Amino acid sequence: MRIAVIGIFVIGLVAVIGVLQAVYTVDEVNYAVVQQFGQITAVNEIQGIHFKTPFVQQVTYLDRRVLSTDTTEEEYLTSDQKRVVVDHVTRWKIVEPRSFFLKLNTESSGSARLERLVVGALRQNIAARPYNVMISEERDAIMDQVRDEVQKQVNEGGLGVTILDVRTKRVDLPTAVQQSVFARMASDRKVEADRFRATGQQRSDQITSETDRLVTIMGACAARVSKETRGRGEAAAIAIFAQALQQDPDFYSFIRRLEAYDTAFSAKDRVVMSTESNFFRLLSGEVLPLPKVDATRGQIVPLSQEVIKQLTSAEIDALIKECIPESALAVIASPKS
Repeated sequence: MRIAVIGIFVIGLVAVIGVLQAVYTVDEVNYAVVQQFGQITAVNEIQGIHFKTPFVQQVTYLDRRVLSTDTTEEEYLTSDQKRVVVDHVTRWKIVEPRSFFLKLNTESSGSARLERLVVGALRQNIAARPYNVMISEERDAIMDQVRDEVQKQVNEGGLGVTILDVRTKRVDLPTAVQQSVFARMASDRKVEADRFRATGQQRSDQITSETDRLVTIMGACAARVSKETRGRGEAAAIAIFAQALQQDPDFYSFIRRLEAYDTAFSAKDRVVMSTESNFFRLLSGEVLPLPKVDATRGQIVPLSQEVIKQLTSAEIDALIKECIPESALAVIASPKS
């Protein structure tokens, strides 16, 4: 009885194991590759339960989702002999599971193979371009070209993979040369700044010297015009005195003598002088008798208007413009509305 129970238990256990070995499932994220003695007998992409020969056939699952290969950073040499560190990521997908399984077998093998292809294509493209291109907006176009080249190699090798995208996460200089590059950049910027400062100082000196020259010219001209105008004014004053003198010389002489006394003495002055002094004798009338001045008779002749004529605004502006050089006149001229 005990032997029969053990036999039934063993038979049941073998049956359960056989059923488990004969059944496999395929979901929406996997491919199922069925092998028998190392040969692929089927590739199932349809989701659900499937059957296989137990203990003879094996099932290998491949991921049908988008996969990413995030590689470590690598150093590359540009066309201008500068080293750059590039960290990139590759997004790819298995589209032909049979070909992929025959060539690469697993996702890890496929990722390693793609990494070598991408690094090779990236190294070739970076070596054909200068460093500044890799840090510009053209970098995306370079990565698209790398993707196309890798896809071409994948198709030629029959790997059954589609390269969706290749992108760089970081492009930078190696740590060992960053400080020297930064120091050189700072030196170049300092040279550029010094050049701009020197140019500005030169321009400032030119403007200052030109301004000083114009000021000197205008000052000399203004002094000349001032003396000429003052001379004409003094000439006009002499002409006015002459016209007044001609009308009544005695009266004019008397008025001028009184003005001289008024200028020489004030109300609080006390003058002590000898009786033999000419100035005392002049006041007393001993040297020169006091004139007898009669009232002016006849028609009074007014002064000539040509003599007392004032300068007009236009004449004053003409005198001012006479002393302003054309180069300065263009600068200080107010814009017309």
